[in-house]
Amino acid sequence: MTQIIDLGKSIPSSFSQSTSLSVLALPSSIILGQFGLNVATGGSVQLEATIGLQSTGSNSPDVIFTLVRNAVQISTFRSSGTAVNAFDAVKLSYVDSGLTSGYYAYAITASSVSGGNIPNVVGPIVFMGLSIL
Repeated sequence: MTQIIDLGKSIPSSFSQSTSLSVLALPSSIILGQFGLNVATGGSVQLEATIGLQSTGSNSPDVIFTLVRNAVQISTFRSSGTAVNAFDAVKLSYVDSGLTSGYYAYAITASSVSGGNIPNVVGPIVFMGLSIL
């Protein structure tokens, strides 16, 4: 039977409010959320994110989302936006496994790879993690 060890979340904007952040072009990035989790030896962390993305230029923007554990990149996802000024919800999932016991800091960042077409991240932004054994 699966045992829940810890739950972490980062929701920088409530559902009744919204945020609009310009995504910085590579090699820069913007931190969208971060939290810490306790992990048991042999445990795993299930990470989930839902992020609103809006294109602002004439071309569909490409965004790289990066998952980070203790300041080290553990996974990247590439998302292509939709039509001009259209909104799209990007959903990401990742399982971080093979960890030793301890406290881990997780973050998610975004970077634009679309040249002059700078997309916006729109809220709410939800980033959650579940530590399980």
